[in-house]
Amino acid sequence: MTNTNTSKLKFTNARLLAIQALYAHSVSGEDWDKITSRFLLGEMGGKLISENGKGDEEYITIEEADAGLFTQIMKAAREHKEDIENTLHSALSGNVLYERLELTLQCILQAGIAEFYANPSLDTPIIINEYVDIARSFYDGSEIKITNAVLDKFAKIVRG
Repeated sequence: MTNTNTSKLKFTNARLLAIQALYAHSVSGEDWDKITSRFLLGEMGGKLISENGKGDEEYITIEEADAGLFTQIMKAAREHKEDIENTLHSALSGNVLYERLELTLQCILQAGIAEFYANPSLDTPIIINEYVDIARSFYDGSEIKITNAVLDKFAKIVRG
């Protein structure tokens, strides 16, 4: 694997861990810094459940993640929590209400928006594509379109 592919995988893994950490924070209410530290130390998260199509599940370890990106996303999610939630409420309309989304999808959207704050110089399509791909790994329905639409709408507001 090339260095570029290895770096991309580390960034993708950092995003996955941030989503897991946001989920853990939402469920437990544990302090942001403590959750972040526990994930960085490997005490929490770092595994995904994979279904093999036969009804069996197995745990897959998330390989090395970029600690800097993970920390930046978590810091931005904490510092901009109110703005992120307001954005999500306003970006969703009609039959789709933020409160009715599954928690996993809420965390994907929160992490995506937090990364716009954390990485202002990273190209918009990279951020959107990464989180759409992550949503695709969890869902196969409208959640993918919701992820794309919400992040695209937010990007147009903050980046023009």
